[in-house]
Amino acid sequence: MATHEPTAEADERIRLCDFLRTQRPLILEEWERAVRRIPCTRQLSPPWLLDHLPQLLGRVADMVEEVHTGERGSLEELPELHALQRLDVEMDLEQVTNEYALLRTCVLRLYGRYVGSRGAADGEMMLREVERFNQLFDEAVCTTVSRYARARERTLVALERISEAALGTEDLDVSLERLLRVVLETTESVDTATLLLREGDLLRVRAWVGLEKEVGEGFAGRIAAERRPLEMRSAAARERGTRALYGAPLIAGDEVLGVAFMGSTTAFEFSNEDKLLFRAMVGRATALLVQTRLAARDEAERLQHEVEQSETLALLDSLLSTAPIGLSFVDRELRYVRINRTLADVHGMSVEQVLGRSVREVLSEEEAGAVEPLLHWVFQTGEPIWDTELTFSSAADEGRPHHFLVSTYPVRDNQGLVRWVGAVVVDISERQRTEEELLRAAEFRERFLGIVSHDLRNPLNAILLSANALMCSDDLPSRHLKAVRRIVTSAERMARMIGELLDFTRGRLGGGIPVSPQQMNLRHLVRHVLEELEAGHPGRELRLVAAGDFLGDWDPDRLAQVIGNLGKNALDYSSEETPVRITLRDEGESVVLEVSNAGLPIPAERLATIFEPFRRLARDSPHPASGLGLGLYIVEQIVRGHGGTCSVRSSEEEGTTFIVRLPRHATQAREVHPAGAN
Repeated sequence: MATHEPTAEADERIRLCDFLRTQRPLILEEWERAVRRIPCTRQLSPPWLLDHLPQLLGRVADMVEEVHTGERGSLEELPELHALQRLDVEMDLEQVTNEYALLRTCVLRLYGRYVGSRGAADGEMMLREVERFNQLFDEAVCTTVSRYARARERTLVALERISEAALGTEDLDVSLERLLRVVLETTESVDTATLLLREGDLLRVRAWVGLEKEVGEGFAGRIAAERRPLEMRSAAARERGTRALYGAPLIAGDEVLGVAFMGSTTAFEFSNEDKLLFRAMVGRATALLVQTRLAARDEAERLQHEVEQSETLALLDSLLSTAPIGLSFVDRELRYVRINRTLADVHGMSVEQVLGRSVREVLSEEEAGAVEPLLHWVFQTGEPIWDTELTFSSAADEGRPHHFLVSTYPVRDNQGLVRWVGAVVVDISERQRTEEELLRAAEFRERFLGIVSHDLRNPLNAILLSANALMCSDDLPSRHLKAVRRIVTSAERMARMIGELLDFTRGRLGGGIPVSPQQMNLRHLVRHVLEELEAGHPGRELRLVAAGDFLGDWDPDRLAQVIGNLGKNALDYSSEETPVRITLRDEGESVVLEVSNAGLPIPAERLATIFEPFRRLARDSPHPASGLGLGLYIVEQIVRGHGGTCSVRSSEEEGTTFIVRLPRHATQAREVHPAGAN
């Protein structure tokens, strides 16, 4: 804390009156720190807290100086102003007197500290100054207490009348006029009182008593703009005989609701008590306006809710009547409260016949037994149930069974409680018939492919035998050898495609691709297939990593297909500079085969369908495949025939890896996955 020590000679003491003048900032700083300990003062801003104290200290200094001059003066109205101001912020009398006690203590402590530091000798004069100082503070306290008590009593009486005026009517205009009349009747010098409320950017008179309502409208605009009480004196030249005006804004939060002012034709100014009383009336008027506004808003919201509810029900009824699907709502007793004609026709009743009846009274015993658990579950959990397939006998179709897709969902009230359960009923009988026809067509197509591919093998075998015989003949001219080799290559590719079609047909229609397990060593089979792949892809590197026991019951021919297809894909979909890695892992009761390459990753959207028939891995392979897109489908079918699983992972960092997991024993395979199971 900064100290402001008065300057003086070592043997000269500054008089108390001069100390009060020169050290006033230090005194007020010390006092504010002490008075902030009073709870009600902590929310007051420094200007409001200090109010008239600087003037009071100056006046006290002048009157303490009378010890030296012999003159006599008075504290004037400063204690009264302080008392009324503290009453206005609802401080009690004990707190007001405590403020004066703290101020006296601060002054005497600081002055005593100063005198002690100077070692002054004129003690008699100093005691006379202190005595006069104490007399002045006693006088200020007495004046403040008296004025506070008198003003508080008058204010309480007026506030009681104001409260009574606000009761007994719901008409806002009547209540506001009563408030103004209380002010007129409880003050001697007030001749007119007016209240204006804001409507948009304008202030319009809402209530007045006394003189004409037009008096003071310009003055009200200033109050609203400055958002604080204002006083105008000697206003006769402007306001038709009105000598004094005093007004205050009606403020709720940050919003100016309006302005109230009072005028006098006899007095040039209003007393502080009258202004305090008027501000109390303004506070009550503001509270009344806020209460009225809240009540009006609640009523408007209630009416709006009723309108919206009515519109919602009207919209609901319109939707029910025009919807081409079945719609209904039931209450907690499972009685129909709404149903549309589409669903009523399914039950062979009119809408009026269904309403009010229970589900069990409308549906058959079997149908109700299927529907009621769905409705109860939604009521109990508040969760919907979507797309439950049920079969009802349709009265609209002479009692023939129809397939329906039923969805049930909760309908909640404003409190979030499930009031109704709604049901959407869609007749899917025609769709099911269409799906069955499509399925039959697909089965016919696949069976046809199987038959055709099977019948094509005989002439194709004849072509291959003849072409191979020609290649082995010594009589074949060298100029025809290239053509014969092309015939053999094309015939072999066609044989592979026909084989894939046959395997595909078996997988889809014939109970799965057949497997014939026998005791074998998977590592030996993998090494043999890799040698064939290396012969067909000279220069490519294929790495085999295997450690453990790889004996098991498997079909060697079918697993050779699996290893060959996965290995060929790995070679086709990677660059020639990168190796293909085949890994075998012994995991006890099962064996894992992994085939990995460092090619471009498979797009994420294709991974989910990669084992479906007629799918290709990618379009940008270095060696585009010429097959039908059945290779991975056949791989999965063969693995599933052994009771195993297929999966794939692919990323930019790790490349692509196909993982095959095979049970070690054929009996275990048959128990886990019957051959061809889908």
